[in-house]
Amino acid sequence: MKSAAFSYYMHEGPKAFSIELAGVLAAEAAKKLEQDLRSASEVIGEKELVVDLSYVTEIDSSGCQLLLSWRRNGATLVANRPESRALAESIIGRPLPPVGRIAYTSTPYRPGSFFRDVLPIIGLLVMLITTSASAQPLPIVQPATPPESAAFGRYIEWLHARDRFTESGPVALAIEASLPGLRKQGSLFAIREVAESERSQYGILELDGDAILFERAIAPYFVEERQVENVPRSSVIISPRNYRFCYAGTVETGDSAAYIFRITPKRNRAGLIRGELWIEPLTGAPILVSGDLVKAASTSIRGINVVREITFLDGYPLARTTHMRIDIRPVGRAELTIIELPLRLSDQHAGYSCGSRWP
Repeated sequence: MKSAAFSYYMHEGPKAFSIELAGVLAAEAAKKLEQDLRSASEVIGEKELVVDLSYVTEIDSSGCQLLLSWRRNGATLVANRPESRALAESIIGRPLPPVGRIAYTSTPYRPGSFFRDVLPIIGLLVMLITTSASAQPLPIVQPATPPESAAFGRYIEWLHARDRFTESGPVALAIEASLPGLRKQGSLFAIREVAESERSQYGILELDGDAILFERAIAPYFVEERQVENVPRSSVIISPRNYRFCYAGTVETGDSAAYIFRITPKRNRAGLIRGELWIEPLTGAPILVSGDLVKAASTSIRGINVVREITFLDGYPLARTTHMRIDIRPVGRAELTIIELPLRLSDQHAGYSCGSRWP
């Protein structure tokens, strides 16, 4: 069953009846889910009700009330991903049981209306099956997790991995900057390293352009980066803790595709962005983030638009390119392109290195 940005699957087993949820559990979805479960009450009987929240990204007040009601009536809530587990535990106010002890079910359950719709087709199939074929067991096809939900789960796992561009040694940094209103342009080349204080330090290799370009175009970028470093990484990364996610469809990206999620910050905090997140289906990698920062570090900045993309080589993050458009008083618009290239690549990709906190 599906609604906007939400889907769920019911499974019936010998000892338990389970529901697997994915996406945003909001008002209309919660109402429909409650109705369908009520219609399945005779099938559930005395069986244990297991509600799997592993792929749930957000739950509103209606969804919280529904889950709490089920739990009071004996349902077991489970989640096997850290983000969804934390979300569920924040609602019920206590730890969830270990996933390993839950007896998962095997047979998909369908509401009565489903059987009324497919009964004529089943009758036709029975007539067409030959006697010899009837001796062969028919395969049981389980309803799969929605592909966008599976990709989102891989993205959450990606967030827990080491950030190649901030946590894996020195990074080469190239910045092209311009002030179109003043017809100024220039560039900067530097090496960024993380000091013992866990703050970034920059060794400037080359700077081309006059003082006003650096002050009004390049310096605001470093101010924003320092502002993000002043808060814990967990409070600014694009995760369910800091954002609301809404699945928006797919987009072709060269030879493959990506899932698009609209992202909305839950708080008005520096370092957070309102826009879109593109996720690579197989790895969960955040190949592109675009939108507007919800809060600027300086009152002289009216707004910042960002487009950040990661370039991969054989599935390995090779470079990150960020395009920024900063509206600054009183000079107008500043435009920057920032390219980051980790200098410590894996042995497999060492030949591609130069010279040899959003995702």
